Amino acid sequence: MGWNITATFIKDIGDLEINLELLNSLGFKDFEFIGESDFNIGPEFGETHITNYKGSLIIANSSLGWQFAKPTQSQAEKKFLEKFPNSEIIQVSIGHGLSYCVFQNGQKIRLREAGDEIYQDFGNPLPEEIESRKLELISKEDLEEMREELTEEEIQNEMELEVTYDTAFELTKRIFGKRYDELEISEYNIKGFKFLNKAVATEKDYGKKSEMQFEQ
Repeated sequence: MGWNITATFIKDIGDLEINLELLNSLGFKDFEFIGESDFNIGPEFGETHITNYKGSLIIANSSLGWQFAKPTQSQAEKKFLEKFPNSEIIQVSIGHGLSYCVFQNGQKIRLREAGDEIYQDFGNPLPEEIESRKLELISKEDLEEMREELTEEEIQNEMELEVTYDTAFELTKRIFGKRYDELEISEYNIKGFKFLNKAVATEKDYGKKSEMQFEQ
């Protein structure tokens, strides 16, 4: 199954009202409240879906992860940390890019962003990463085949991508109690609220589509 997950999880925040005021307080810009809907963890550009899952807030937006990966702190990151200074915040992107970012007590402790290679690797390895490295994420048979076509450096890069992918899913255990890709079919049926930035639909440039959703 091809996964598309672009979600930010704020752990253990209790019963927080989900509305446009909340969205604006987190650095989002020019969104309209659409209404209650099925929660979409991998939404289109310009959509934001929010739900409260057993006391943890989940915000799905295809561009939010990039706001946490900038070389200098973005307004969105700043506002998230002001709003939830003592919370654990976990961002995971799988499919629409590959990355994860973890904040604890107002500090970014880990950021890993990957594509054809590892683009960013900030902070110390997470427990989930350490465990992922102990697994046979690429079989011995596949490794032998890869060695016929790839250099050792290229193979090592593929292994790092597999670790990043596996770790991203392992981080979802912190919210759901098990990996998101291991939930029962019925467990994916989550209700939430949908918000839309309608101006994004008319913009052709994908970089601008991303940035115009947030305060700069």
